[in-house]
Amino acid sequence: MKFVPCTRQNRRARWSVLLSLSIGTFALTLMSHHNGVAEEQNKDRTGAPGSSQPCSACHSSGSYTVTPSITAYAFEGSETPVTEFTPNTEYYIVFEVGSSNNPEGYGFQATAVFGNGDNAGTFIACSDNAQLEDVGGRHIVEQNDISASNTFSLYWGAPAGGEGDVTFYASMLAANGAYGNTGDSYAGTSLTLSEAVTGINCPDCWGDRDPIRMWATGDFLNIVCDSDASLDAFAVDGRWLKTLQLSAGKHTLSTRNWGVRGLVIGQLSYRSQNDETKFITQRFWAD
Repeated sequence: MKFVPCTRQNRRARWSVLLSLSIGTFALTLMSHHNGVAEEQNKDRTGAPGSSQPCSACHSSGSYTVTPSITAYAFEGSETPVTEFTPNTEYYIVFEVGSSNNPEGYGFQATAVFGNGDNAGTFIACSDNAQLEDVGGRHIVEQNDISASNTFSLYWGAPAGGEGDVTFYASMLAANGAYGNTGDSYAGTSLTLSEAVTGINCPDCWGDRDPIRMWATGDFLNIVCDSDASLDAFAVDGRWLKTLQLSAGKHTLSTRNWGVRGLVIGQLSYRSQNDETKFITQRFWAD
């Protein structure tokens, strides 16, 4: 999927915004306004707190069964979804409009919010079938036209800590391509990411609970392994940073000078007792 800076289609200049990504049920006129209801109607129909009423009546006559999903990953290419966010960290968000009966196209509208309905986080870059909008101060992401792809992807910057969980609400539409409001089908979904607790002092982690474990505390990455292991470090964009070979024992590694400042994904690989390769993944902040 090609990524471009998120733009308002045709007539709106590039802008970068704090985004609350709450995606709810799609509006009555989502595909009749094929460039997006925020773009053409100036309406927030995401289903987030304070949004306009979703127009379920007009997009309920289609023959498609829509199965919407939102998935968050630590970086593009990862196959492991995340369920919590580390403050001030980038994540890769995928909105997928699953559908039966091969619709002609797809649409969506979304926003991400805290529990009080305020915007949460920042959209950094989106796929070329999406655009950013603003409706009454709320930041929206939606399709920029009927999309041949049923997937919309973007990078989302998590907010600063201390404000709690973030909920992504999504409205997704399978369209018949007639550019009207009949013959289409929609469904809504949501995803809540909990705010991760960071910098925990873990004195019990050095005990004998598990033969292999890894955790971060402050400026250090701690590893306990009962056999030789290999640690691969990656930036959030998938770039390999370094590989460390570790002998059996206890290791405390400084998180400074890893070749990047920001979130690092550490993947520890080792051989289990039945000679299978196992992996443990830990995110940590590097300076």
